[in-house]
Amino acid sequence: VHTLELDQEAQYANFSGWDVYRSQVQLVALLNPDVGSDVAQSLLNQARQNDGVWDRWTHNTGATHVMAGDPSAPTVAGIVAFGGTRFDVDGAYASLLRAASVPTALDLSDEGCRVMCPGQRPSLDQWLSLGYIGSESNSWGGAGETLEDAIADFSLARLALRRGDQETAQTFLERAGNWRNLFNPQATSGDGYVQNRNLDGAWPSFTPGSSRGFAEGSSAQYTWMVPHDAQGLFDAMGGNEHAIKRLDEFFHNDDGSWALTRLGSLKSDVSNEPSVGTPWMYLFAGRPDKTQATVREALNVLWTDRPHGIPGNDDLGAMSSWYVWAALGLYPGLPGGAELLVGSPLFPSAVVHRANGITLSVEAPEAGAGMPFVEGLRVDGISWMKPWLPEAFVTEGGELV
Repeated sequence: VHTLELDQEAQYANFSGWDVYRSQVQLVALLNPDVGSDVAQSLLNQARQNDGVWDRWTHNTGATHVMAGDPSAPTVAGIVAFGGTRFDVDGAYASLLRAASVPTALDLSDEGCRVMCPGQRPSLDQWLSLGYIGSESNSWGGAGETLEDAIADFSLARLALRRGDQETAQTFLERAGNWRNLFNPQATSGDGYVQNRNLDGAWPSFTPGSSRGFAEGSSAQYTWMVPHDAQGLFDAMGGNEHAIKRLDEFFHNDDGSWALTRLGSLKSDVSNEPSVGTPWMYLFAGRPDKTQATVREALNVLWTDRPHGIPGNDDLGAMSSWYVWAALGLYPGLPGGAELLVGSPLFPSAVVHRANGITLSVEAPEAGAGMPFVEGLRVDGISWMKPWLPEAFVTEGGELV
C-alpha cells in the first residue's frame, strides 16, 4: 500500500508529459503552486516505485512510455520556477540528474520502440558519447529525441542553478547546445535544417517535409523547436532577417494566406505540440508584431465555441493551456523558467489571483479579437520595451497596461 508523502495532498494519476511540459504545468503552478508541487511529487513517487525511471505518459499511475524525450525534467524545473516547491525538490533533482547521466538497461533497449520506448532517456549512451541521438537508435526518432534532450538538459541546468549547483549547471548548459550537432546548414540548396544523422557522422538523404527522425512532425516543423537558444538557431540559419523570412514562409501559403494547421508537412501545425511555441520565436528576431498577428490568427480561427472547438487533441490540457496563455498575451516560452514572453492580450482586462496571494493583472482597454497589435506597454507603471517579462513578475506579482 502506497501513501502520500508528508505535506502532499493528492497523488495525480494521469500525466501526458510530452504534451503538457510546454505550457500546462506552468499554468497549473501559476494558479496554485501547491497543486503543481503535488504533480511533481506524484511523478517522483512513481519514479521511485519504478527503479528511478520517470515515465513520459502516465495512465492510472502506470507507465506507458508513450512519446519521446524526457519531459519530466522541464516539468519539474518549470513547476519549481513558478513557485511549486512544496515537494521533495532535492530528491527529484538527484533522481533526474542520475537518469540523465547513467544509461540504464531500459535506455539501451528497443523493446516497444518507436512509440513506447521504455527508457527515460532512450539511447542515452549515444547522447553522452556523440552529443546527439543517431538515425539508428532506441527512440521514436533520433533528430526529435536530440531536440527533446537538449530542452531537458537546459531545464536541468536551470534547476541546478536554483539549487546552487554551478558545476552541474554548466555541464548541462553545454549539453543543451547539442542541437547544433544535428543542424545541417547544407540540408538543402538554400537552407539548413535539423535532420537525422548517422552514427558515423554522415548525413543520410533528406527532404524537409519528411517525418523520418521525428515524433508527430517533420523536420520543417521541428527545426524551430529550440526555444532555449533561439538566437543560436537564427545565427545558424544565416541571421535574424533570414529567420524571419523563413518563419513567414512557414506560417503562410504562397498566396499570402495563413497556413496554421493541416496544410502539409512544410507548414506549421499549431494544433500539435511541436509547432505551438513557434509563433513566439518571432520575438527573438525583433518582430513582436508578427508574433502578435500569428497568435491572434490562431486564436480567432483555430478555436471556436462549438463542438470540436479545440484544434487537435487537447492532450490533458496541453492545447487548452496554450489558449489561456495566448489570450492573456503571455507565454512561458523558456524551458525550466518563469520568464514570460509577451504577445497581445485578447481581453480588455484580466486578473490572475494566484493561490499564494500574489496577483497579476493585464489591462488593455482597446483589446479585442480584431485588435492584435500592442502599441505600448507599461509594467508596474514604467514604460517597457522588451517583449518578455522577468521571473519576478510571476513570483512577486505586477500589473501590465
